[in-house]
Amino acid sequence: MRRTKAVVGIALTVLVLAGCGGGGSPDTEDENKGSAIPSAEASSRLKGPSVLLRVPSRYDAKQGWQHTLDWMPENYSAQPLVAVGARSGVVAYVDTTEDGYVVQVRDASTGTVRFTSRPWEPPAPLESGGLLGQSVQLPSVVTTVQGGREYVVLWAHGEVGGDALDKGEQSVRLLVYPSGASGSAVAPTREIDIPVDVLALGEDHLQVGDFGTGLEVHWESENTDRKAVAVDVTNGTFDRCADACADGVGRVRTDKGWVVSDYSHDTVSMPGAWDIRDAAPPGAEYPKDEANGEFVAVVGGRLFTRWQAGSGSVTHPLTALHDATTGKVEASIVCDRPGGRGAVVSPDGRFVAVGTVAFDLQRRSGFCLDAGEERKASVYIRSIADGGAAYGTLDDTRHDSERTAEVDLSTGTAAPRLLPEGTLVPDLTLKNVGVFLTPSQTSGLLVSVLRAR
Repeated sequence: MRRTKAVVGIALTVLVLAGCGGGGSPDTEDENKGSAIPSAEASSRLKGPSVLLRVPSRYDAKQGWQHTLDWMPENYSAQPLVAVGARSGVVAYVDTTEDGYVVQVRDASTGTVRFTSRPWEPPAPLESGGLLGQSVQLPSVVTTVQGGREYVVLWAHGEVGGDALDKGEQSVRLLVYPSGASGSAVAPTREIDIPVDVLALGEDHLQVGDFGTGLEVHWESENTDRKAVAVDVTNGTFDRCADACADGVGRVRTDKGWVVSDYSHDTVSMPGAWDIRDAAPPGAEYPKDEANGEFVAVVGGRLFTRWQAGSGSVTHPLTALHDATTGKVEASIVCDRPGGRGAVVSPDGRFVAVGTVAFDLQRRSGFCLDAGEERKASVYIRSIADGGAAYGTLDDTRHDSERTAEVDLSTGTAAPRLLPEGTLVPDLTLKNVGVFLTPSQTSGLLVSVLRAR
């Protein structure tokens, strides 16, 4: 989440589930008093945004809709509370009612509510103290595609099966909903528990997401190992990266097997199928060297790896993009300061980026946006719209005073353009809208979904 910290106290979770926290408040002609979650009828009357943001010229600050998650504290869990579904064109977020948490899904273009789940009480928060400190996580939401269908997944991490005397077991509980569902108090089609032993809370230690090949759960365990599970949301089964991960970390599960990076150098392979060093990008020095082919990120079913290019004592970092199933190189570029590890993809899948490096898959071309002789600041890509309009910040750590920039990845040069001071960039993009997540003027999080011009 943008410009917010990542910790929320146990007392907050108790407060929300006890019904002391209000539900989100939309911008409607009817203030919808007496209802924690707006009805579909009220939502169909959503007016334009009441809080006007300074946004890039691609987006119209007056056209779209807003919803405030006013139950949220100033500091909350690092896991995302808002997700988008590119196939179905929806925006999903976690909200509250007097009876518990819900996920609400809206049409991205109109703001009309597609469905609201029935209230849910997540697994009990873990006891404070020890490695877990004083923090707990709020429920989160992700979207995933499987078998050509898109699903919305509400999830939370906590303890199941315990009581006042005996401890339970850590689990990530997943509630699965088809993105095309409709109505209110919608029940999940499936509820799945994934046993975990998470070392600590936060995005670095626990991730639930779709990296282009289906839903996966990744975590760092108490014995410092990293573990990974691929989940079939249609039948509730899951595949642990077991033998394939005996000597490494499971990065993504494809239909051909697990892609793993070894513990010693983070070099990527699919055990028994291919080794990334056999698919070195052009210009990579000593492709068999163990220091080459280091895993960087995965998104949209593609891997980012890092190499060294050059000859003799003069080398430069080279970032390559590979098909995750085969390991084959799709594009590469030399970039002296290829910072950042957060990978993003455009809704149509044509453009991908990680940190200061971006690729156009249609042209098989790459772009380096780091600082250099002609540029004193690097641009870290945060989101990419269809057509190649990419948006980023000049600092890899987000804060209130950050400067932002726009890059057109559809051109051959992709020269960054500094945006006016105070301009926000979208956190998420869909075909015709950008999603901006900002602290509310009163409290909580303001979700602004603005239309592209």
